[in-house]
Amino acid sequence: MSISTEEQIGGRPFLHRLLDAQVFEYGWNDLSSLVVEAWIRLGGASAAVLISANSAEELHVSYCRSVDEHGLQFSNILLAQPFAILLDPGEIIAAIAETGLIGGMHLMVLPWPDLAAALIVQFPDVVEPAIERLQATLVPTCRQLLSRANDRAILLPRADELEAMAEFAAGAGHEINNPLASILGQTQILLKSEPSTDRKQAFETIGAQAWRVRDMIGNSMLFARPPQPQKSHINLVEIVQQTLKPFHKSATDADVEIHFATTADVIEVAADRTQLGTLIAQLVRNAIESLRGADQDGNVSVTLRDDLLTTVELSVVDDGPGIVSDEVRRHLFNPFYSGRSAGRGLGFGLCLAWQIVRMHGGLILHETPKNGGAAFHVALPKNS
Repeated sequence: MSISTEEQIGGRPFLHRLLDAQVFEYGWNDLSSLVVEAWIRLGGASAAVLISANSAEELHVSYCRSVDEHGLQFSNILLAQPFAILLDPGEIIAAIAETGLIGGMHLMVLPWPDLAAALIVQFPDVVEPAIERLQATLVPTCRQLLSRANDRAILLPRADELEAMAEFAAGAGHEINNPLASILGQTQILLKSEPSTDRKQAFETIGAQAWRVRDMIGNSMLFARPPQPQKSHINLVEIVQQTLKPFHKSATDADVEIHFATTADVIEVAADRTQLGTLIAQLVRNAIESLRGADQDGNVSVTLRDDLLTTVELSVVDDGPGIVSDEVRRHLFNPFYSGRSAGRGLGFGLCLAWQIVRMHGGLILHETPKNGGAAFHVALPKNS
């Protein structure tokens, strides 16, 4: 079916809708349709496809092509494909080619891992320099547009915001850590000489909160200016097993069982051993805390999959209360958002997990399983 500009979305012209999307909130499906339409109307493309992760095992495809000078054809479909193929342009093209929507010559593929999406654009012929300049503007505009989706957990931080955060953390660390050290030192001295149990508990609380302030400053700095990964070939199965060991006691104390499954005994990736351990630890800790915060027993399942040729999948799933607030879900990986839900223990953990995945060229996805709880899925290239 082909529809003209006037017929689409209540008869409002394309440019009006594009401007509205910069101000008002829209869902991912509406924004993805607007993005592919922009590449036809402004980018000189004959067809455009935005493919994104609808879940760990399902992709959403938004498609637009030019039918004639007056109309466009739109379609939205779901593909039963693992989200990890979004890291591999060849896999993306193969999946879309099977649908018959696009294929052939003059294809451009733009993977956007931080959006858990990829854009495929087809041109009728060789692109002229003027169109290339316009396309260079369209790429960041479309990515920023999609980052505003009100129904996806997306983090697309600006470089100036990260730099401001790093400067603040550095200054705060210098100015605050010295008095914190004095507080901690005096607390330890008072604890040694205090006979009263109640006063000892009060001093311990003071010390614990001082350490918490110090950790918050350190985490801010770590997120804003993370160290570059020192990559080597490692066995991810071994890393998961080593990372899970310290959690078994705290999980048992909280009546939580940790389960680990893998499709192979050896799954090699080129990655930073320490950073991947931190990533796994943050996701597992978040899952345990979700159950502890809800005061319920339950299970945390960690799974490694080696099904794809170029990509590894890591999943951490719990059967706790899940993340029920749309607002919290939307800002799940955002360190600048303060409206955390009580009991989830989010802090900077998920932000750091996102940052580690990003630096390894991977993508991270949150979804709510059908039977409840929370699931975090990570796709990492085997050789990034």
